[in-house]
Amino acid sequence: MLINTLIEKVQNSKFSKFLSDSLIFEYIDDIAFFLLIAVIVSTSFMPTGAIGILACFFVMACVFKMFIKKGEAAELSFLNKVLILYLLFVIISAVGASYLKLSLFGTIKTLIYISFYFASVYFLSTNKKRIIPTILTIAIVTSFEAFIGILQNISHVQEIATWQDTSNIDPTHAISRAYGTIKPYNPNLLAGYLIAGISSIFTFLGISYFNKHKQGLIISSVLFLIVMYAIFVTGCRGAYLGLFGILAVIFIYSLYFMKKYFGGFSQIKKRYKLIIASTFVFLAGVICLVPSFLNRVISIFSFRKDSSISFRMNVYEACYQMFLDNKFLGIGVGNKNFREIYGLYMKTGFDALGSYSVPLEIAVESGIFALISFGAFIVLIVTRAIRYTIKPTISPINRTIVFSILLMITGVMFHGLFDTIFFRPQIQIIFWTNIAIFHALTIRREKLKKLRLLK
Repeated sequence: MLINTLIEKVQNSKFSKFLSDSLIFEYIDDIAFFLLIAVIVSTSFMPTGAIGILACFFVMACVFKMFIKKGEAAELSFLNKVLILYLLFVIISAVGASYLKLSLFGTIKTLIYISFYFASVYFLSTNKKRIIPTILTIAIVTSFEAFIGILQNISHVQEIATWQDTSNIDPTHAISRAYGTIKPYNPNLLAGYLIAGISSIFTFLGISYFNKHKQGLIISSVLFLIVMYAIFVTGCRGAYLGLFGILAVIFIYSLYFMKKYFGGFSQIKKRYKLIIASTFVFLAGVICLVPSFLNRVISIFSFRKDSSISFRMNVYEACYQMFLDNKFLGIGVGNKNFREIYGLYMKTGFDALGSYSVPLEIAVESGIFALISFGAFIVLIVTRAIRYTIKPTISPINRTIVFSILLMITGVMFHGLFDTIFFRPQIQIIFWTNIAIFHALTIRREKLKKLRLLK
């Protein structure tokens, strides 16, 4: 209530009226949109700090608009209340951490990501015409990184770290693992980025289909296949699982809609059968006909025989013990804080920057209640997305966008089961932008005259 009163006082003040007549306020939506696009583009080449600074500028632009412009604010939905609950557990964990300073540093980064999300929700909810250009920007930077990754693979770019176990395969069949232009250079980071961004390309594939735009459909389909191939050249097995999850969701939805609207697969037009068949033939061909890819996929099931998987299993054991000893409040957020505590639990020679699993990382850092609240947030989005995408009364374009976001969540969460790349700012920006778009499209709201942060 105090926050609401403060906002009202600022909006009714003489200073607010003065600013509302300024040139900056006249173009505040354009400025905020420029900053949003700049943040997204920066993820492909700028260091972590620079991305965070740009994100803060975007947040400040949105806050400035919120405090000055009357009658235009986003309601705090139940979905966002669950997210705030997660954030509260993170903050409580940070305050109670053994290494308070290190934990607060990690918490600040989390606060920036969540603030970026809320600012994006506010901006996109009041500027829905900017949603498609935002998705297009993500699709462009994703395609760019895919092309760079494939070129690096073709040129056999020199590895900057030991990234794969060649003891059980022919060294000539090892993948020249691409890492793109994303900083810090890491093939798993590039893979996570492509997994998070490929759904944006699928959005335009769907839009082109519904608008009967053949050229757009062909371009989007080709780019989708190129990004798929680029994910394979990263050699990231967690991303492979994320990609298979995405394709599984597409397949399940295809069966559902074919049965509902066409009477089954046999009843659809021949050209659509060819598109579906060619996609799976392409995927099978990439895996089976390229020995390096086939060996990499098979190695997923090697467990202790693969040094990388064995290493992670040792880390999982240590992190699980960390969780058992700190199950309610966790150890505090941040990889620097993690390393200080992990040293007390790790097996000799198995140092790590994180737990290599998003659910385990959240549980270790912030405790069981943070994990439950974050899990509830994801489940709420997924269930609402499924309901939204099968409603015939919703426009095909909006359903396509929400379905693409469902694909993004599927891919990122599957990948996150076996990697913590999710916590990198590049992935966070793409992820939270997509969730903000989901919120802007699916959460129904009445026209508000007040910003209701608390009920």
